[in-house]
Amino acid sequence: MGLKSVCEDGETGTREMTGRPPAKVSGYDAQDMNISCVIVSYNNGMQLKDAIMSVLEQTRPVDEIIIADDGSTDGSRQLVESLSHRYPNIKAVLRARNLGVSANRDLAMRQARGEFITWLDGDDYFLPTKIESEVKTLGERSGVIAYSDVKWADRGSDQVRTGANADFSKLGASDRMRWLLRRNRQSPAALLLPKDLHLRIGGYNHNLRTYEDWDYMLRLATQPLCWAHSGTAGLVAHPAGGLSRRSPLEHMRDELRVLRLNQGIVRQYVGFPLLLETAGRVVAFRSKWWLIRRYRDTRDVLARLPRRSRGSAR
Repeated sequence: MGLKSVCEDGETGTREMTGRPPAKVSGYDAQDMNISCVIVSYNNGMQLKDAIMSVLEQTRPVDEIIIADDGSTDGSRQLVESLSHRYPNIKAVLRARNLGVSANRDLAMRQARGEFITWLDGDDYFLPTKIESEVKTLGERSGVIAYSDVKWADRGSDQVRTGANADFSKLGASDRMRWLLRRNRQSPAALLLPKDLHLRIGGYNHNLRTYEDWDYMLRLATQPLCWAHSGTAGLVAHPAGGLSRRSPLEHMRDELRVLRLNQGIVRQYVGFPLLLETAGRVVAFRSKWWLIRRYRDTRDVLARLPRRSRGSAR
């Protein structure tokens, strides 16, 4: 049983920002909901097949699966084409060139025919009752956005941790913004929401190659709508491999860019001090890891030098 969702009548400034009154929503008829799932992939190999099958094997099937391949070169495009011929509800979208995950996902979501959409990365997978639990929650609550807990699994080990986020559904827009800025608790992911809402907030920012989810959630959190937690876990995710290969300074640049893009709504909902605090925390954290990396690189170089050369290298 999902936790009761908070329905807001609208917070100060939200009506002017969206240009329309808050949505008035009663429960949805689970049988009438038309749902599309967007799966994005770039060189995800056989992990992609697990992701696709996890959607196909949902206890409450989705009506459409769009698999958007972002110019893969590992043979996964052939897998997408093969499964699209086998399953009539799968639509293959094969990009001629790599657009980046944000643009690839957003364009596919705009193509979706479903009234509701959810999404999945090609190296993650849904748990079997994810869609059923979220649809049931929307039907029972006055919910517009449904979501579930996230299980994080480290590849190559049996370690799994659960990112519980049920309390997010109890919050108003300002507190949702604080949750997302502080980033010390799991944020909702792989949401089930109306396609119209995705379009209303402008979708994903095509110019962002990283931290696109953070940017999207900051904008979505301001909407005066009801969030509903399914009461269970729905997604198994893996730590982002691409992000781990970026330098601390690249992380800092990209995080500060998201804050700059959203500074207007952040200041409106939580004030300038928290914006400044968040930016300072990003700079301090990333600078620390940049210094640690520089120290380790220097130590490794010195260790490879002949003993007589180490003094002059210093």
